[in-house]
Amino acid sequence: WLIIVAIAVLGIRYHHYKSQQQYKSYQIFMEDVDGLIVGSPVKFLGVQIGYVKKIQIVSSSIYIKFVITQKGLVLPVGAIATVEASGLGGSKALEIYPPPEGQAVDKIVATKDPTRLGKVISLFDDIFRELNGIFSTLDYAGRQIDFEQDIKKNIVTPADAKEGLIKFEKNIDTVIDAERSFKENFNRGEKDESGESKSNK
Repeated sequence: WLIIVAIAVLGIRYHHYKSQQQYKSYQIFMEDVDGLIVGSPVKFLGVQIGYVKKIQIVSSSIYIKFVITQKGLVLPVGAIATVEASGLGGSKALEIYPPPEGQAVDKIVATKDPTRLGKVISLFDDIFRELNGIFSTLDYAGRQIDFEQDIKKNIVTPADAKEGLIKFEKNIDTVIDAERSFKENFNRGEKDESGESKSNK
């Protein structure tokens, strides 16, 4: 029985080895894997095509070996590999995208470091800080324009001063005429009353 079991185990191992030999494997180096582990799925345009077979730290980089299990699939030269979230549990996947059109490449698979949440938050902070600076500058410029307009409104030119004096003199003349007319009417009324009183006597 031991011989039969040993033969069976060897046969299974040999079959597994041959099947693995049929799969296309790729090797890349990345600066950051952001939680990628052995067995993580490998996806091409969102479709799973393989898995990560080996991850190892080599000096200041991380060596990654992944296997393509989908038969007949060959990654285009210059494809870009990066680490992205896969699912709701926080698991990661090695995502592969086609190379940009018209871009010369010298690697079979190029790499792009994953974007961590901290970097995204820091980027948004920088953007909001820049926007705040722009809005502050615009607000200051607007207040300067309003201030200059107010100054222009409050500036009195010689012509404006002369016109104002003429209007003031006219108003004074009007008041004097009104006072004179009032006095004349008042005096006329007194004379009429005195005449009537004499006639009655």
